[in-house]
Amino acid sequence: MIQLDLIEPLAKLGIDWVGSDDNGTRFRIPLHGNRNDKGTVFAGSQYAALVIAGWYHTARWAGLNGLPEQVAIKDSQVRYPKAARSDLDVQAHFTASPDVRPSGHWRALVEVTARDAEGDVVAVLTGDYRVLLPADA
Repeated sequence: MIQLDLIEPLAKLGIDWVGSDDNGTRFRIPLHGNRNDKGTVFAGSQYAALVIAGWYHTARWAGLNGLPEQVAIKDSQVRYPKAARSDLDVQAHFTASPDVRPSGHWRALVEVTARDAEGDVVAVLTGDYRVLLPADA
């Protein structure tokens, strides 16, 4: 069972889980409490929300498929095409079906997009997540 209340950055940054289904996962991140010196959403706060959304989406999938909800991000790339000046809607989805790697761990390729109040893309993370299986599995 994923316990979001144990993820400290959620409370510290005001990041809220909105919902999940088979097509994606949504979080919201407020402008208030996450502003930088220019009055826009701090890129580090955005990155935290993007990574958490991808992590949650992958962990949820793992749990629904009888796998451990032990998930880690292996690699990522992020771009910020526009300054964020409002609360953000963050959406995560798989870009391909998760697959098992030679190590026995599962790989999930996830794209996470943050949009501002006007619906414009302000950040995009492409993440390579792993569902980690215990050594004795």
